Amino acid sequence: MITAVSRIATFAPLRALACLLLSACVLLRPAAAEAASKLSAVNVNRSGYYIEVELAFDTRPKALTESFRYDPDRYLLTIEGCGSSLTPQRIEELGNINHHLLTRVSVFAANGNLSLGFYLNQYNRPFIRYDGNSWFLRFPTASRSEQVTQLADGISLSQKNSTYRNQNFTLYLVRIDPALGVDIFSASADRYDGKTRKRAPSSFARREGAEVVINGGFFGRAGEHLSTLVEDGLIRATGVYPTRPMLIVSEGGQVAIGRYNIETALVGPKAKIPISAKNYPYVSGKVMVYDSRYPLDSLPQSGIYYFMLEGGAMRYVDTKTSGITLGSGQLLVASDIMPEVNPLRNIRKGDDVKLQTVITDKLGNVIPARSAIGGAPMLVEGGKVYISSAEDSVQADIAKSERSRTAVGLTPSGQLLIVVVKEVESQGFGGVTLEALAQIMIDEGAVVAMNLDGGGSSAMVVAGQLMNIAESNERPVSNVLIVKSREVIKSTTAEKGGSSLPVPAVVR
Repeated sequence: MITAVSRIATFAPLRALACLLLSACVLLRPAAAEAASKLSAVNVNRSGYYIEVELAFDTRPKALTESFRYDPDRYLLTIEGCGSSLTPQRIEELGNINHHLLTRVSVFAANGNLSLGFYLNQYNRPFIRYDGNSWFLRFPTASRSEQVTQLADGISLSQKNSTYRNQNFTLYLVRIDPALGVDIFSASADRYDGKTRKRAPSSFARREGAEVVINGGFFGRAGEHLSTLVEDGLIRATGVYPTRPMLIVSEGGQVAIGRYNIETALVGPKAKIPISAKNYPYVSGKVMVYDSRYPLDSLPQSGIYYFMLEGGAMRYVDTKTSGITLGSGQLLVASDIMPEVNPLRNIRKGDDVKLQTVITDKLGNVIPARSAIGGAPMLVEGGKVYISSAEDSVQADIAKSERSRTAVGLTPSGQLLIVVVKEVESQGFGGVTLEALAQIMIDEGAVVAMNLDGGGSSAMVVAGQLMNIAESNERPVSNVLIVKSREVIKSTTAEKGGSSLPVPAVVR
């Protein structure tokens, strides 16, 4: 029987031999081995709600080790077998970074290793990626980690608290892959009873059983649609700005965002009379048309010539709408243009007249839209910030003020991005300007994006739960965008405030 002591004695000669071999290796190693790779450049890129540091090396380093020091908050990155070829001037510049999160980067090379220190104003570990040429360290300005919840196939929700230009805000982001059995469509408040002019977004969500509902285009006090709206293939409303941007869902379910021309006209045997807008508050000097779903009592009650279009025939009715009730297939045509120059004179008694509305792209191709919601202004075109406030007649104070926002965008792969920015001033959180909103959309991967109605109308309902506001503060709106999965993922749920959401499938 071999005791513990005898075992130690048995292996002692082997240990001595190993020590001799190790000593020989140390003696044979050069005293100061030259670093295998060198840091050649450090670039700091500021973005909407993160700061990214690019580290360029002449060859890929062997290994990176990270740690964190708390006094002061300093993220340390040690790179083995690496040196630096940065100039003293560049190192000095890195010591004076003017940013609310990252204030300094220190560079120190010793013993064949390179140490990089990132001085931060809060505890913040970066996301690290390598693109084949450089390492990228992305420090999110979020006060907590982003949480991603998979709602259904092709639908996920992200939530984060972030900062843009020292302004805090809460961001809710839904990513949608229309190709994965997802229905995306617009809906108006009167969809379910033919009467209701404005409805809370949460009401739409309950009736549809939808994963996501957001507020849509602009609307008036009486619930008039102030933006283009196509619902179930029927053009419900067009605005007086026919080339304002819109989100379109084709018959095949493809989603597009951009500028499309909407032309509405009364077409007769010998006349084609342009209509300025459908179901839009009357504008003097225009010819406009209304159907049974428009609140006729909100139209002017004097100085307007109202005509009834029914069964292809048009006749004069009155100068006011009181007492007029439109039935199915009846349209009201309004104009205050003097009779001698009124284009409606070109329609003669007995003419067969039809209302025709066509949506076309820039090349004149007709777009068969199943759904469409208009917005303004454009935020992103070609992957760059492009805010068309003047072009789309958006007031400057609306564009530049910091408020809650709702926006939609598309990625190069065709993913639909839906974003709502929450404004909670009482808790030190504010909204964002349109410029900031555009940058947020780009940061999330959008190559094209547009703004929807915002401020108090901004709302996102996910799995029946209002995300950005309390239900008691929810504002009824005239139309929404609905995202509905054909096959909902079955998962356990976590209770929150009396309602339930799927437990996050991915957390990072």
